[in-house]
Amino acid sequence: MNDKNISAQSVACADMPATTLPEEKRGLLGAFLLFMLPVLLDCVLQSLSGTISNIYIGHLLGAKDLAAASTFYPLLLVLVSCGVGLGTGASVLVGQKWGAGAFDQARTAVAAAISLSIVFGGAIAIFGQWGVIPMLWLFSVPTEIAGPAEAYCRIFLAGTPALVLLITVAITLRGAGDNIRPLAMMGVQILISIVATPVLIVSPLGVSGAAVTGIVGWIVSLVFVGCWLRVSQHPLAPCRAMMRELLPAPVVLRSVVRLGFPAMIEIATQGLAEVILVGRINSFGPDMTAAYGLFTQTLTYIEFPGMAVGITVSVLCSHAIGARQPGRARAVLRVGFIVGLMVTGLLASIVSFEPAWVSGLFTSDPQVMIIANHAFRAVMWSAVLLSLGGILGAAMRANGDTIPPMAIMLGCILMIELPAGYLFAKTYGAWGVWLGYTASFSSIFLASALYWLLIWRHRPLTPIG
Repeated sequence: MNDKNISAQSVACADMPATTLPEEKRGLLGAFLLFMLPVLLDCVLQSLSGTISNIYIGHLLGAKDLAAASTFYPLLLVLVSCGVGLGTGASVLVGQKWGAGAFDQARTAVAAAISLSIVFGGAIAIFGQWGVIPMLWLFSVPTEIAGPAEAYCRIFLAGTPALVLLITVAITLRGAGDNIRPLAMMGVQILISIVATPVLIVSPLGVSGAAVTGIVGWIVSLVFVGCWLRVSQHPLAPCRAMMRELLPAPVVLRSVVRLGFPAMIEIATQGLAEVILVGRINSFGPDMTAAYGLFTQTLTYIEFPGMAVGITVSVLCSHAIGARQPGRARAVLRVGFIVGLMVTGLLASIVSFEPAWVSGLFTSDPQVMIIANHAFRAVMWSAVLLSLGGILGAAMRANGDTIPPMAIMLGCILMIELPAGYLFAKTYGAWGVWLGYTASFSSIFLASALYWLLIWRHRPLTPIG
């Protein structure tokens, strides 16, 4: 997005009336889709990056190596939570300050998030190496894939600082209304993955070559976007002022942590829940583990469009709240909810009605395909409800209300997903594991909708600080 256009949009937003007329709603839908589509493409490409690696691994190496790579997915969610949490906290501040035209304050929030990302990512990279073996034991990783899984995890953990920083930068740029540079960053990663992954995984590195490719892609993308911001003289470009602000003022640091920590805990809890469930899944053998890898990859194609809508809702709502336009912020949520229902509903229908075609993209192993097809039919429709609950939570966070979405997620995971997954697996065996997801996704939506209906929609929408 052109920087002058960003500034012009912010000024125009500040001059809009608080109420939203029917004509403005039609204009809002166009603006919503215009911002959402690059974000959606970014999310799809993000998932495609992992899909490309899994396709290469599954067809060039085999089901056991695919299972080895799949064991890292729950821990990846925990790592990503650090970047998403920090980025979310900063993004809310950046969005509101950007909507108000306070670009220097937006840069200060970004610098605080970057410094925290470096610290968290570095700590995980260092201390995570000691936790690989206990993690594999906790996951109940089958003996025949333990060696490749360990090597893959160690290399991936070493690149955590770049991953966390990459996620933080992308989210905060979107908070400033820039949906093009994050998309370009993902394009760079995809290009590197397509070219380098098949070369490295057939080398002595084996399945670990996919992890090396990922790290190279993250680093190159960060360098690329930093240079682009500098050349275009973007207000959030790396500069001496931002370098000084990497030691953030306590008030800024507290704001970023207060807004970002609940999101970090929320996503980390999802990852820890996956750790527990994947241990149960791995106990049913390598075929079940490989099917889990197909399931998680496919699920992202349902979740990411909903995430794109949620990101758009969060950014546009925070801009409207920063510009003191609560009516427009509520209209953004209404548009986002309808768009999210249509997009995720369509994709879930495709996967549910044609599961064999989807699983056949990843593997030709008939037993793995049978297990994956059952998972698709059991879970994918409820992923629509999960996405809608996430859209409601995105609007809440844009107003600085981060605790309720976190509490809803934690409650549903601890009281529904984990107990249900365990009981269904114990009662029905491997087929019952997937029902825990369905119960959890449905309850998250119901709890979010009730909170919005009874409490949040009656609250005032005011800028932070």
